[in-house]
Amino acid sequence: MAFLTLARLFLETYFLFLTNILFWLVLLLAAFQYQRLSLTEIQLFGRARHSFWRQTAYSALFGLAGGLLASVMIVFFGIPLLEIGIAYVWPLAIMLLLIHPRYLCFAYAGGLVGVFSAVLQLLERYWPAISTGLLSGLADIHIAGLLALIGILHLTESFLIAVSGHLFASPIFLKTNQGVVGGFTLQRFWPLPLVGLLAMTLPEAAAATAGAVPMPEWWPIFASRTVPDAGETLMYLLLPIVAGLGYGDIAVSTTPRRKSRSSSRNLSAYSLLLLAVAFLAFRLPALTILAALFAPLGHEFLIMMGNKKEFAGQALYVSPPVGVRVLDIFPRSPAAAAGLVPGDVLLAVNGMPVERQLFYDSLRQAGAGAMINLERDGRHYRLRLDGTGDPGIILVPDHATPLYAEVQHRHFFSLLRERLAPRGNKKEK
Repeated sequence: MAFLTLARLFLETYFLFLTNILFWLVLLLAAFQYQRLSLTEIQLFGRARHSFWRQTAYSALFGLAGGLLASVMIVFFGIPLLEIGIAYVWPLAIMLLLIHPRYLCFAYAGGLVGVFSAVLQLLERYWPAISTGLLSGLADIHIAGLLALIGILHLTESFLIAVSGHLFASPIFLKTNQGVVGGFTLQRFWPLPLVGLLAMTLPEAAAATAGAVPMPEWWPIFASRTVPDAGETLMYLLLPIVAGLGYGDIAVSTTPRRKSRSSSRNLSAYSLLLLAVAFLAFRLPALTILAALFAPLGHEFLIMMGNKKEFAGQALYVSPPVGVRVLDIFPRSPAAAAGLVPGDVLLAVNGMPVERQLFYDSLRQAGAGAMINLERDGRHYRLRLDGTGDPGIILVPDHATPLYAEVQHRHFFSLLRERLAPRGNKKEK
């Protein structure tokens, strides 16, 4: 009976996102990002592959699922949200954004706030006067709860990446050590409606009439640091909040689906480790500084190693010795209807060998019903391409491709040095 009451209160709080302006604002920001990506595709390929409204709708649906999952974990672990220093994390996250957009992440800002707070708590033992004013709030942060929240959000992100990170991947031309190759950018944004917990003290008489749901003795795992006075009791209230998650990646030596699955596995491993070290820090406060350092350092290692592995592998989408290779296919196009897929090597049109520079002219001359000879996974096929308009085929780049992007793999300190260097000392790119 208590469980059913808790479930009802939980769902009632969760669905308050419908009237929460912040949820719709985060969703609107996601729509703007998808619109920007669509405009980039129009500039590169003449039209967008997918409607940004469709991408926004998918983000909303997956965000609702992710928010529900994260909310269950937040309530299960009993994280008191007003004690974990969000007021310090957000300003630091905005400052880190100025160094690079990928540092707008609680793993970096939250980890650094946790380190500062742990150092203050340590110094406070010897110099109690050090924690005054603004520093008093920083020293009182529930560090283990903050790290646990970061772990929960990243575990939720790993779930969202696994189920939707590969959707709507956008083709791109990249310059690597293998030359100019084809690849895909994976950009996803999710608004998350969350159910949080607020720990507060109430007189025992008031608490007895509040209709509270009794919880098991082991709960909460990350208990509040608030100590009730005599005649008071500690209670937890459910409250609706909103968060946003984003995912950015590049697939060069793997397909978008394989890349997103690999990223999801690595991120979930990091998240579970972070939850484990947060629990250890809660039980053994001496480990708090090391646990807080793991949040940003572990995340940075994850990003750098993932990029290194991706770009060290053999690029999938490169020009073949004979024919032309397909990088991507526009949805609902003649090529999609014919069954062409990314990676196909097109060898001939109506029996005539094709070259990249003359490929589209060959299709126009062939007219409706052109027969395409192709190679796929070492096997040869013949497909009929109907329609006389744009076939909807994006080819991989070659050495003569004039427009391409270049990815620079730099760690935090090199980016920081660049931002802090005098303007005249910065190198032209």
